[in-house]
Amino acid sequence: MITVLGAGSVGCFVGGMLAAAGQPVTLIGREQMVRATAQGLCVHDLSERAHHARPIVTADPTVLRHATIILVCVKSADTHEAAGLIKLHASKDAHVISLQNGLTNVAVLRDVLGQSHVTAGMVGFNVVRHKPDTFAQTTEGALVVDPSGKPFVQLFGQSFLEVTAHQNMKGVQWSKLLLNLNNAINVLSGLPLRAQLQQRGWRRVLAECIAEGLSVAKAEGVRLERLGKIHPRLLPALLRLPNAIFLRIAQPMMQISPTARSSMADDYDMGRVSEVAWLNGFIVDQAHAHSLRAPVNARVVGAINAAFADADRPALSHEPSAFLT
Repeated sequence: MITVLGAGSVGCFVGGMLAAAGQPVTLIGREQMVRATAQGLCVHDLSERAHHARPIVTADPTVLRHATIILVCVKSADTHEAAGLIKLHASKDAHVISLQNGLTNVAVLRDVLGQSHVTAGMVGFNVVRHKPDTFAQTTEGALVVDPSGKPFVQLFGQSFLEVTAHQNMKGVQWSKLLLNLNNAINVLSGLPLRAQLQQRGWRRVLAECIAEGLSVAKAEGVRLERLGKIHPRLLPALLRLPNAIFLRIAQPMMQISPTARSSMADDYDMGRVSEVAWLNGFIVDQAHAHSLRAPVNARVVGAINAAFADADRPALSHEPSAFLT
């Protein structure tokens, strides 16, 4: 039994694709998700093919006792709680795979559950929730796991998902982190992802955030990995290009659904907490640890924290220049 702990957009998409391929899948999520998916899930792959699935969806964590594989898809702030639920309810033989943003979640899980049963994973694509029961992959990318997840690659590969095992998982996760620095910027722009990337001002903000992250990665001796068609080291220069040149060179990068937004933008709209502390905030903290500076990421963190602290969650439309001064 495959159990997905955290039935958000990524959890529902991955779990839905596995269930559509005939795997026994249980999703654990909030009560509103249980109600929304009472008639099943519809998941769209990148080619826009629709796959229908009827996984078990529940809010009851005790179903973890039946799990042989547990996919952890909760937000970073909830990782410690998720680890506690797994330890309380799941078999000690269950294998845990983290499919979360950020670099610290696997360490939290391993600290609670032990090293041998936790695999680091990375979701290399964006997922959008179009309807309460409909989820779509909107950008290219694969699921990547560290070598301990190799036995599960074939299992997942039977579900229309591209899955690979990678030796340099730290480099993969760092490269994804650098891309995820745009999650918060997308919130602040108030724009869909594609429209945001079409504006050079916002690309310059992202370029500076990534450049600061690259400096930290270098200080930590990380060997970054190319996740898409462009290596992370080249991204700042590409993002700083004038629109006419950027839009011509970066066409593959712009193959994004016109309505797609970052997961943090969804969190903002739905009144949830942000993951900025594990993304841009992580860069700020690690820069400080290496006696480096990350002023643009720090401004982004400050603006996000202020926005998420507003209970009314008003529509946002910051000016990119505010983060570059």
